[in-house]
Amino acid sequence: MSLRVLFNEYPDPYLNIAFEEALARVRGVDTISDTLRIWRNKKALILGRFMKVEEDVNLENANRFRFPIIRRFTGGGTVYHDEGCINYSLVIKRDVRYPLDYLYAHLLKGTLLALKKLGLRPYLKNTNDVVVNERKVSGTAAGLRWEVLFLHGSILVDSNLQMLYSLLKIPKVHSFDPVKYRVANLTSFIKNISMDHVVEALIWGYSRVLSAPSTFEEPVREESKIAEILYEEKYSKDEWNFGGSIKNETEINKKIKEILS
Repeated sequence: MSLRVLFNEYPDPYLNIAFEEALARVRGVDTISDTLRIWRNKKALILGRFMKVEEDVNLENANRFRFPIIRRFTGGGTVYHDEGCINYSLVIKRDVRYPLDYLYAHLLKGTLLALKKLGLRPYLKNTNDVVVNERKVSGTAAGLRWEVLFLHGSILVDSNLQMLYSLLKIPKVHSFDPVKYRVANLTSFIKNISMDHVVEALIWGYSRVLSAPSTFEEPVREESKIAEILYEEKYSKDEWNFGGSIKNETEINKKIKEILS
């Protein structure tokens, strides 16, 4: 089986996050094969599924700099996006005994291999923080939904770190290694690194971890249609992004089921 690679991205960051869920839902019914999506986002703050906006985000600065706040369907903390970082999403089906261990201990090796290929010596801290020289260069989140394993992350290549620090709050009390909030761009370690270099390395790393050759494809109709529904009725709504729930979820699921049937 090959690894399907998507390069699709939208100018609207809300739609980009809606597509993440659409990707997982469509993989769940076997309409598509295992997929690696690589994409970039315009400026946005991507909130973890269970996080509270006021605890993670400096709202005054977010409003001042007009950064959208968008809640994703996976857990974890808030992630900073701009066009200086590369995002990737991996959705696969596997029958494994300990899914989260498999996601972080095995699949995440794809990112580690990619960075090693670029000449770095990456390692993990806090289970899902990818670190180089005691500086976090990539954060990841994962989930098990719709009978699929979903892993996604963001790699800092040449992002505005001053802006990042002005928007994200650092908890005063925590139980994790503080390297989580000591971040760095890959440009700090590699001169003349390009986005293309990172993309090529990611494809190579995940193809190797999954022992699957890569094929480059376009989104299928079901992915696009479901992403549009999720965008219009969920991810563009303050009810979801700031409150963490959506009243018409049953109706949304019904519409998605009709598309997938």
